[in-house]
Amino acid sequence: MNEAGQGKRRVDGREQITLWLPAELVETLREFCRDKRVGPELVVERALVEYFREGDMSH
Repeated sequence: MNEAGQGKRRVDGREQITLWLPAELVETLREFCRDKRVGPELVVERALVEYFREGDMSH
């Protein structure tokens, strides 16, 4: 894989990716982040961790 196709790895071990989400979900995420004063990156990261931790990948 060429370097242009790879995510950018930061010092903290995280990698930058791009997600395509439905507009309604993006608006919900923005509102949630504004209300809770948290960054969208953290919300998405924690949601994905929980999703994969559940073990049932049928959904």
